[in-house]
Amino acid sequence: MDAATSLLITALAHAGSHVLQHSVMRDNPTASEDPSGRYSVCKSNNQTIFNFMIEQRNGSFIDLHSYRGQVLLIVNVATYCYYTAQYLDFNGLIDSYGGDRFTILAFPCNQFYLQEPGSNKEILDGLKYVRPGGGWEPHPKMTIFGKVDVNGENQHALYEFLKNQCPPTTQQLGKKEELMYSPMRVNDISWNFEKILVDKKGRPRYRFHPTAWKDGAVVRKYIDELLNEPL
Repeated sequence: MDAATSLLITALAHAGSHVLQHSVMRDNPTASEDPSGRYSVCKSNNQTIFNFMIEQRNGSFIDLHSYRGQVLLIVNVATYCYYTAQYLDFNGLIDSYGGDRFTILAFPCNQFYLQEPGSNKEILDGLKYVRPGGGWEPHPKMTIFGKVDVNGENQHALYEFLKNQCPPTTQQLGKKEELMYSPMRVNDISWNFEKILVDKKGRPRYRFHPTAWKDGAVVRKYIDELLNEPL
């Protein structure tokens, strides 16, 4: 690691530790919660994600049509969140389906208690060296896009579409002072690591609360269901 990268990681770790000390208790679900039921079924229609243009971390844009034929798990992510540990399950989940039939599209977002403070160029180093750390790198088939707003006045058009298609998984959002956007709406993404499962035709099918995970076990049966459907 060169000196510049070392300084960057130190700065990210300092910023992240400040965020984390105020956020772990906020994010951590209580032991009494049963997360497996915290999901919703999306509207049944033929509207798809394939026409949306998405900015990559290098500033270039792609449309999502290149993912046609794969089942997709769309996740709004953040580096300094209690749920950041879910990154450790992502690569294995992709591998378990062979890497070609299913993948994960991650959208970094800084709207929940400023838990994704780095720039697009800094995100991968933050994940590799800070959280989850330990040299973690995304699966070659996984895509981490540039940062987006998932709620509020400047919400990305993709997320506006996804939220309109899929009912919210909870009736309660976080504390107003921890939500860095306005206006607030009833179908808002509730926190980092909400997930939308999209079928091979690009149609949103299921929406999962951040706690509906259990090392990926909660979503597996729904992935299997969509993989078994014809294209």
